[in-house]
Amino acid sequence: MSTRSPSDREDTNPRISIVMPVYNAEGLLDECLASVRATRGDVSYEVIVVDDTSTDRSPAIAEAHGCRVVPSGGRLGPGRARNIGAEVARGDILFFIDSDVMIRPDTLARLSEAFDDPEIDGAMAVQAPEMRFRNPCSLYKNLWMYHTYARRAGEDVPLFYTTAAAIRRKAFVDSGGFDLNYTNPNIEDTDFGQKLARMGYRIRIFPELEVEHVKGYDLAGLLRVDFLRSMSLARLKLRKRSEAGVANDTSVPTGYIVSVPLALLGLAALLGGLVTSQTAFFGALVLALVAIVMLNVPFLRLLHRYGGVQSWVQGCGILMIELVAAGVGSLFGIATYVAGQKY
Repeated sequence: MSTRSPSDREDTNPRISIVMPVYNAEGLLDECLASVRATRGDVSYEVIVVDDTSTDRSPAIAEAHGCRVVPSGGRLGPGRARNIGAEVARGDILFFIDSDVMIRPDTLARLSEAFDDPEIDGAMAVQAPEMRFRNPCSLYKNLWMYHTYARRAGEDVPLFYTTAAAIRRKAFVDSGGFDLNYTNPNIEDTDFGQKLARMGYRIRIFPELEVEHVKGYDLAGLLRVDFLRSMSLARLKLRKRSEAGVANDTSVPTGYIVSVPLALLGLAALLGGLVTSQTAFFGALVLALVAIVMLNVPFLRLLHRYGGVQSWVQGCGILMIELVAAGVGSLFGIATYVAGQKY
């Protein structure tokens, strides 16, 4: 088995083009690219780093690893940056990863093998359940990201999780790429995945394509992410309501979606109980909490498996708070959409 750097392969026709949007990523970029250079096997690849006008050493780090560095020409956001990278890519397979993702030595070989199936148009990796950050919010959120995708392993899905996802270049070009209206990292990958599904492309989750996503959270950061994501998902649903069916075409489990209005009702019951001191309100609150726990048993069980009883208890608390943030975000998204803000 051989290990070669991207620069060793400049004169070949690469099978895989790794496309990475980068903005001020010097903290983890060196480690990320080192994980790519540790690739084993004879699969040919190139690495295209699209520098989205970084002000740190990110471009220099990428060049030191033999990557092709392409300037974005202005702060465009990851969706547009990926489109730029795809335009100059030479590989038949476009593999999008983020600059805080560490791939395994066999990732590219497994990816190449997955695309040997002519029926597959795209392949998604899953985030490893083991992680560096062990504080309650990081454990919760990273296991949540693992859970939402790993539970659908082997399925054809209307998703495209760009933390680590690949697609045939022809399919990407024919689809038109990522929506240029997304200027901030948000749900541009969800939108793209739904578009691919509507066009009939087959995107599948491969659990053997496991990567490490090095991302830590505190409570404020976690709630902000979920508020913004819920806001954008609500706008997306309204914007594409004529194209959408009744099926859940997001990565969010249906049980969680049902839990969002239950959490808002539970909050209303709590406030009603505190104001009126009527026990009926507190009874309604208890019923809402029990229903939420039951609807999210698979995820809470995962928290217990990797963090024990303490993480399970903490996770239940975080879940309740997060659901309220998601509910408020959804309501805000609907209100602002009606007011004219479509993205």
